[in-house]
Amino acid sequence: MFKKPVNSSPLDFTSVKGLAIKGGKALLLRHVIGFSINITGGIIMARALGPQVLGLYFISYTLMVVFRQLIDFGVGTHLIRLPYEPTLSELKTAFIIQQFIGAVCALTAILVISPLAAGWYGHGELLIFIASAAAGSYFNSWQSIPHARLEREMDYIRVGVIEISEIAAFNLVAVPLTLSGDGVLGLALGNVARGLVPAAIAVYVAGIRPVFSAQREAFASILRSLYPIIGANIVSWFILLAPAALVGSLAGAKALGVAQLSYTIIGYTMFISTIFQRVGLSSLSKFQDNAEKFNNSVHHALRLLFVIYIPFTMGVASISPWWVPLIYGAQWAGMDKVVLYASIPVTLSALLSILVSALVSKGFTTLVFKQNVIYVLLYWAVMGALAAALGPFSVPLAHITAISAGYMLIRGYSKHCGYIAYRPLVLGFFSGLAVMFI
Repeated sequence: MFKKPVNSSPLDFTSVKGLAIKGGKALLLRHVIGFSINITGGIIMARALGPQVLGLYFISYTLMVVFRQLIDFGVGTHLIRLPYEPTLSELKTAFIIQQFIGAVCALTAILVISPLAAGWYGHGELLIFIASAAAGSYFNSWQSIPHARLEREMDYIRVGVIEISEIAAFNLVAVPLTLSGDGVLGLALGNVARGLVPAAIAVYVAGIRPVFSAQREAFASILRSLYPIIGANIVSWFILLAPAALVGSLAGAKALGVAQLSYTIIGYTMFISTIFQRVGLSSLSKFQDNAEKFNNSVHHALRLLFVIYIPFTMGVASISPWWVPLIYGAQWAGMDKVVLYASIPVTLSALLSILVSALVSKGFTTLVFKQNVIYVLLYWAVMGALAAALGPFSVPLAHITAISAGYMLIRGYSKHCGYIAYRPLVLGFFSGLAVMFI
């Protein structure tokens, strides 16, 4: 059953700052452990399976991410940023919404999408990959609300346990089967495990067992609050699907595998910005009505992320011509250059993620949605024009072009939230680029 929400009193700035620091440390540990598991398992499977099989798997994983976001339905973000404790009726109604969407997604993927994708790409492996991704994503309808409640309470220790369990479950299933010569089955069963295991743990550690109950008033209230978030998520799905749809179709599964693994590798460095974004959303929502403290906190987060993240990411990318061939082998030739160019928009995205958290916590989700629309139009147009000729390189080039839409976030924050001195950030970024391409 659901725990009754606790009507806690508002936290002051010092208390929120303390929780944010504690949460940041917990998330840092979670990402270090998760990175260690992922990078080890990823290298083993990349060397054993090669770019084509992983390219096909990435198609199913992309769909799994889309399904999980669709099942979440924006409820997670909504519960985190609420200025008051959600009521029992809101939580129960949200669960009904997620269960319904989860069942529809799973059935649609298994009965319709998997056979169509297998025929389109000409690879029968997609049948089992997509069906398993659909089954795994369904369990997000059990995990989402307990996870959001813990994150709202800034209990990042238990949040970390849930998220590490997902990574560990996938790798413990997929890696041994890959080494035994049945990589396709291993990846498929890993998809199911990465959904089922964290969902069970989330229900247990949060002390919440969702029930089937809904109220019309709560349903209408949730939908009114969620439609801008849902709109932003729908646009983000088009971003996620672009490489699979364009590079996979026009350049082949091998090119898609190289592009996706490149972004997976450089994405490992994103754990720093992810911590800032997640803790930032929970923290900023606690004092969204105090303009001065709000703006100071955003400014401080940007500067701190800049000092930590840019040297780290650009440093890793700058030496990729040395470590990529050494670690991944000759079959992944050329991936180092994709990693190098991908680091440019990934770094900019990390800095812009702070502004996204700030704007969402203030309720400016429509602005974020509009920015995402411009982004996806540029992304698809450039990738569609370049994919056949440039293969995996079309992804970072499209990303660099599309990231220019981030100007809307900068302008929106200045208009609605406060002033931030961007000049030092710009100078530091271009200094990093100069060093990286020397």
